[in-house]
Amino acid sequence: MFSVLAFTVKPIESADCRYRILQYRNLAQQEGIRLDHRTLLGSSFFKWQIRNVRPLARLLLYPFLVLIRLWQIMFLAPKYDAVWVLREMAPLGPPILEWVLFRRCKNVILDIDDALHISDKVGSRLIPRLLRDESKFGRVAPCYKAVVVGNRYLADFYSRYSSNVHIIPTVVDADFYATVLHTPSEVPRVGWVGTPLNKSRVELLRPALEALARERHFELVVVGLNGPLDWDLPMVRYLNWNLADELNFFGHFDIGVMPLEDSPFARGKCAFKLIQYMAAGLPVVASPVGVNSDIVMSGRNGYLAETQDEWQSSLRQLIDDPALRQRFGENGRELVRRSYSVRGMWPAYSAILRGVEREASVCAS
Repeated sequence: MFSVLAFTVKPIESADCRYRILQYRNLAQQEGIRLDHRTLLGSSFFKWQIRNVRPLARLLLYPFLVLIRLWQIMFLAPKYDAVWVLREMAPLGPPILEWVLFRRCKNVILDIDDALHISDKVGSRLIPRLLRDESKFGRVAPCYKAVVVGNRYLADFYSRYSSNVHIIPTVVDADFYATVLHTPSEVPRVGWVGTPLNKSRVELLRPALEALARERHFELVVVGLNGPLDWDLPMVRYLNWNLADELNFFGHFDIGVMPLEDSPFARGKCAFKLIQYMAAGLPVVASPVGVNSDIVMSGRNGYLAETQDEWQSSLRQLIDDPALRQRFGENGRELVRRSYSVRGMWPAYSAILRGVEREASVCAS
């Protein structure tokens, strides 16, 4: 059996780990590919990081976690036929772990779904941002056997350094999301899901929603923030995110929103929120930034909104028209089934892994 070891920084609670690596495990097994996984950060550490709590414990633990990863590179990774790196080996400092990995393993694949080569001045905290080495991504890219990216924007960057770049968007199990049960509500609900690091992006909606609340009756449902928004809205509900209830949250939405600032980093986003919303049968409203403009077909599965007036007008139409919401939701779900499903994307990943397998066999002979 061809064996692959996947390295991630974040644990299963992080969407990139679940949706770019772990959801393919069963499909890989069916094709005779064994996919094992090691994470740098454990679940508790990741929760502390997201909530920005226990800084001393995180500071003291981090070096030990890096040493464990170094041991995995030295003694575990060489036992596998290929290594699959999601994003990076460690989030801080230069790519020392990557250089050691390349010395120990020849068949290493990079998988990346964010513009990490660009500083995220909106969604990252100051000290981690200062300790990051964004330029490392260009330096190490030529050393990978293949580079898998989530969109064309990222492909344009990595194609400068690698001749073997593949575009595979972040996708979902469409059948799994089709099981979402929408709880009935007399009041239309506008929903957003994210992390505390994305709070500044939610704030982009404040003027439009506060203005809309003076003329329409709706509820804002926010999932994943640490604390409340200081907004002048009559109805706001906050839900704490947890993995077990991931799909249930979408059942509390009638409309899904994805506001983004138009920045170099944001243009590298893979629009995964939109894919989740649509898979759950929700109409969407999103900023026309990056891949959002490719996924949202205005007037068919949602609306693209750039100005506050456009946000207000788009949400007003969806709040007023339940039939429109249903039609857009059905069209979005069909788009996901056709173009953004895990079964539809697995053959592309399989071909990359099989290519590495064939190369390894030729070298061995």
